[in-house]
Amino acid sequence: MKRALPSLTLLAAVAACASPNPPSISAADVNRAYAEARYISGLPFTATADLPTGSTTYRGQLGADVSGDLSGSILGDMRMDVDFARNDVGGSVTNINLIDPNGRPNQRLDGSLGIDGVESSGRIDAFAAGKLTAVDEGFLRDTDVLLTLDGDVFDDRGRGDAVFGSAIGTGTGDLDIGINGVFFGTR
Repeated sequence: MKRALPSLTLLAAVAACASPNPPSISAADVNRAYAEARYISGLPFTATADLPTGSTTYRGQLGADVSGDLSGSILGDMRMDVDFARNDVGGSVTNINLIDPNGRPNQRLDGSLGIDGVESSGRIDAFAAGKLTAVDEGFLRDTDVLLTLDGDVFDDRGRGDAVFGSAIGTGTGDLDIGINGVFFGTR
């Protein structure tokens, strides 16, 4: 048992020296995302008769304020696949970055969120879930994220070519956080 103690001490010392991933976005990227979210949120809803009839992929982002053990916001790349014929929603949120309270990207988080849900008459009801890892005070910390995605299909340049909605939930684990934001994208 005595031999394990130095190994555990060494392991704890190495774990305390974790370095965060450099951010993969800039402050200008954050500002562009906020501007795009404001733009899409002001578009008209797509009438049920004008919805796409097959599968459509929307690419955009998920951005949210975070509070709790981490503060600031997150911004990630979203791919949302909507099959209007089967009323199915899938996709993912990847490349998730933590942004400090001053709007500066702080670190890219490890992990991603899987999207799963349903579409009905242009209404999107889905969840985004997965494990994210951040470096906090020199330690790797995990949080299991579960977000409710409630949104709608909108008309931008064509019919049914944009999505926008709320992204609200929590992260629990080594890091307990509240998450309150939006998702948005275009095809």
